[in-house]
Amino acid sequence: MRKDKGMSQGVLAEQLGWSIAKISRIETAQRGIGGPDLAAVLAALRVRGKRREQLLTMAEELGRPSWWEAMAGLSAHTRACIDAEQRATRLTELSLGYVPVLLQTRGYATAVCAASGGSTGEIDERVNVRQVRQGILHKATPVELTAYLDESVLTRPVGGPAVTGGQLRHLLRCAEAPNITVRVLPTDLGVHAGLGGPFTFIEFSHGIATVLLESQECGLLLDGPDRVASFRDSVDDLDRVALGATESRALIGGYAAKFEDRSLRQPT
Repeated sequence: MRKDKGMSQGVLAEQLGWSIAKISRIETAQRGIGGPDLAAVLAALRVRGKRREQLLTMAEELGRPSWWEAMAGLSAHTRACIDAEQRATRLTELSLGYVPVLLQTRGYATAVCAASGGSTGEIDERVNVRQVRQGILHKATPVELTAYLDESVLTRPVGGPAVTGGQLRHLLRCAEAPNITVRVLPTDLGVHAGLGGPFTFIEFSHGIATVLLESQECGLLLDGPDRVASFRDSVDDLDRVALGATESRALIGGYAAKFEDRSLRQPT
């Protein structure tokens, strides 16, 4: 609409008193736009009458709280992370400690969340959020996910042998989906680009990307070409050194069998 009016992002930003970055994020769906902001944009673009009312009505409907906005107890960075996931077209995640949230079974997620403490109800709620987040992989136009897992993720007994074995089998089932790729970074690589720390490279439409850096209590979203460039390079490096999909499935299957055997040998 802005282009149809022959107006640049810079001119529109100046008229609204916004940054060009804000205009760009709205246009590339990296952030939403509420009714008051949309009304200001429409005024600047001189959109009036029925078309203006249609767009404001649509914004009002879209502005209704999403499930993660309406849910109590979620931190600001968790909400921002979920919002970015919902808008993404492709995710590339490097995991060094646990199986990625979007690929966790309920039993595995419960063990991970329990390690951070909290009541049974609080743990269950955190697990529920993780399970709902996984819906982006199964919607009509699903997000593409490539998960790079350090081999140590496969060897760590989370929740006991039965839970870990079940989780690894679940990983193999997930990897059968056309939009999900799981690749392993074997221990014998030694030092590799991923050892600097876990991250999620989030890609949106129009070639825009951001990077999520997340720890137990906080998270940070980095955007802008200069800030994400080194992470894009890291993704390229991981792609070069990780095992292929077929080799990765074989390795995961081998560890799954070991955990299943260990589970059967446990005294009842």
